Amino acid sequence: MKVPKWLRCTVGCGKSLSGKGRRRYGSIDGKGYSKPEKVAVRKDCSSLMREICQHQGKLLGVVSLGVMLVLVLATSIMISLGSGEYPSEGGSPNIPNPQWPKPPPIKRTGTEGSTGPLSDLDPVEDLGMTPIQRVGTALPVKHLWGQIKTPYPTHEFYENIVLGSGTNPENVITVLPYIVQVKGNSVSAIEPFVTASEAQVQQIFDGVMGLVSLSGKNMGYQRIVRADKLSVTIGWVAEEGALMQTTLVQGDPFLSMQYTNAQPRIVSPQTMNKLVFDGEPVHLPCKSGSVYEVNNMEIGFIQHDSLWQGYAYPKINLRCGEGGQLDLESTDAKYNGVIRLALANNCTHGSGLHCQHKGKGGRPGPPGWKEMLDEYSNKIILGGNVDHKVESERANIMLNYNIMDLIDGGTGGDALMLLLPHHRDAIDTEDYNKAPDLSPVCVQRVMLGCMTPATIIDTLQLALQLPDFLWHPPKDVPPKYLDAVKKAVHDDSMKFKMPGNYESGAGDPYNAGKLLSRMGRVALIADEMGMIEERNHMLAQLANYTSLWLSGKTQNQLVYDKNWGGMVSCGCIYDDCGGKCKPHCDNGGPPVCPSLAEGSFAAGMDFGNGYYNDHHFHYGYLLYAAAVVAKFLPEWGREYKEFILLLVRDVANPSEDDTSFPPYRHMDFYVGHSWAGGIFQPFLNGRNQESVSEAVNCWYALSVLGDALEDQRVKDIGLSLLAMEVHAAHHYWQLHRSHSPTLPDDFTKRGVSGILWSNLIQYQTWFGSTTWELNGIQMLPFTPISEFLLPAQWVNQQITDFSHSCSGQCIQDGWISLVCMAQAIVDVPGAW
Repeated sequence: MKVPKWLRCTVGCGKSLSGKGRRRYGSIDGKGYSKPEKVAVRKDCSSLMREICQHQGKLLGVVSLGVMLVLVLATSIMISLGSGEYPSEGGSPNIPNPQWPKPPPIKRTGTEGSTGPLSDLDPVEDLGMTPIQRVGTALPVKHLWGQIKTPYPTHEFYENIVLGSGTNPENVITVLPYIVQVKGNSVSAIEPFVTASEAQVQQIFDGVMGLVSLSGKNMGYQRIVRADKLSVTIGWVAEEGALMQTTLVQGDPFLSMQYTNAQPRIVSPQTMNKLVFDGEPVHLPCKSGSVYEVNNMEIGFIQHDSLWQGYAYPKINLRCGEGGQLDLESTDAKYNGVIRLALANNCTHGSGLHCQHKGKGGRPGPPGWKEMLDEYSNKIILGGNVDHKVESERANIMLNYNIMDLIDGGTGGDALMLLLPHHRDAIDTEDYNKAPDLSPVCVQRVMLGCMTPATIIDTLQLALQLPDFLWHPPKDVPPKYLDAVKKAVHDDSMKFKMPGNYESGAGDPYNAGKLLSRMGRVALIADEMGMIEERNHMLAQLANYTSLWLSGKTQNQLVYDKNWGGMVSCGCIYDDCGGKCKPHCDNGGPPVCPSLAEGSFAAGMDFGNGYYNDHHFHYGYLLYAAAVVAKFLPEWGREYKEFILLLVRDVANPSEDDTSFPPYRHMDFYVGHSWAGGIFQPFLNGRNQESVSEAVNCWYALSVLGDALEDQRVKDIGLSLLAMEVHAAHHYWQLHRSHSPTLPDDFTKRGVSGILWSNLIQYQTWFGSTTWELNGIQMLPFTPISEFLLPAQWVNQQITDFSHSCSGQCIQDGWISLVCMAQAIVDVPGAW
């Protein structure tokens, strides 16, 4: 079918209607549609949008000129900020006899409080959601998860080691400052180095020669022993009862292995050019069979031109193996203790390919770094937890670590950590007791910038700025725009008709959520304009359609995944008989759920929702719609709160005690932003996230939702995650074009990141690499919080290229609207 002009105006969406990438024109209705006719290219926003967005009241399928003008205006007036408070802005609905579908009956009353789960109600047993059991390769591999049980995390930094076979080259994980390989009976640290071009920044690593490994003899297969939001502990067991385990902590400069009645080994395929035991050099190659009593060691390698420090607590007798490679084995088959390794210098002679001074000799190690490693080698981090607290104009983010002294066994105290740029810029210096001892020394350059040392006392606390507005922008609409805005709001609210496939919920939750959230924006703007009739007309429809999605009554149902633990879309094999019958799903709904089946087709359905791709994107839009309904219809909010909380718990459950959902599914508290990629397969480059602005939209939705429901805890969770995501966006997605304080200048020349992976940042999206795609995907959707996310300085840097690049496909797909709204941040009259 041909797309009508009104459907091409993707204000607040920006992505082609086929979804995320998808130069194929499909998935808006499940069947695909033909490429739209061309529209003449013009650069004037208002005249162009008036031409391509003329419609006969059919606007909100993807929003028309009227909403475009309203949202441009709403964006343009977010210049000055308000008081810094967060007052509840609930309004009086004045809707006569409001009606909406009733939710399923709740079988018992849940409990909630200031700590623990947001709700203890079971999605299936208590709330009546449909349960689904996966099959085959779509199941979690239980032997890899070890002692971890459902609900399983789906987006953690260590996720690669539990996906696929667990033994492929792709199963490496990024545990900065290292790339870590967990394979067989060993854990290996690999030193990465950074390469950059205009197209990408990448952490290159050698997974064959670059390994430095800690292992044990006769150990069985690895399994996860425990995990939290900051670390993962992996263990091995030998048949005779010997144990070894390693705790991998992001930012920990030490690779450590704890042995219990086991025989340690320290190995590498690299050739040594230096070996020092407790200050005494060993003649190389080390004589096979010779034994040394060791507490501290220095190990230098030829191939990677690196120097490593080693520590044993207590002392250990090590026997040299054959050849010139690193091969040290304990003479004690039942050693009890900890061995630790740390990179001290990655360019000792200037011979390594990664050395900046290649061929000009090496460089001394970072000043004071070796001494710091020696001083804190006895302080080991064995896990941790996260917390956050909203105070006035800031969110305090606490990364709490469990620290043990390897000499006396005491707990607590200080430990050595490495910080990224976004950490250093947010250190809480007001609380002296929690302020770490910082060093300016760049110990290692990784993809996100220089890592610098800090000694922390139990907690790394970050203080992040919060917006001082919430539902509405802080300024009134200028009088000269009022008439045009009001006419647009009237037309867009009173003439809207839901597209047929979304009327019955046969579409995907991503596009459905965007559609509903746009309806919510119109209702809010109508309320701000004092247009009560228009607001109420939109709210009545919004309450109806949002209720269907939340209660599992759509044809493409949201169901509960019993195997992984989460709310996922069943999937819809869409059919409308070529326009001759009512849109429906040929699969008939659960238990036949095509998005949860095995294989790449299922993993791509509904943009990967069934495989946990982008849940915070998808559900962020639905939660924003729910927030608007709850704001004006408090009774609806009370009736549907537990069903709304299912989606909140799916993306941002704050408690390890919730038995239905993993904690903070998407947020990585160390790197400071969310991950979007799910569980279909491990990637060599690790986790990924493309649209940081859509992640921000989810946390903004939680903030306003908590306000609407008068649930301060949900509101504070949203504000805390919002502050983190925006802070990371300002560091790693929105780039200074020259002299970047984070990413290499070779990459930052175009001012924006596309897809950010654990080991790769690309100047491209999942659907293209044009300038307008890159900029648009990091700005949409436009809501009041866009002013907090999009600094005028960065928008001013990007807007010329963004505007000039937007022609042809950009205009046909409606992305020109994003150009207009971005322009409104720095040039209101021009954008209007």
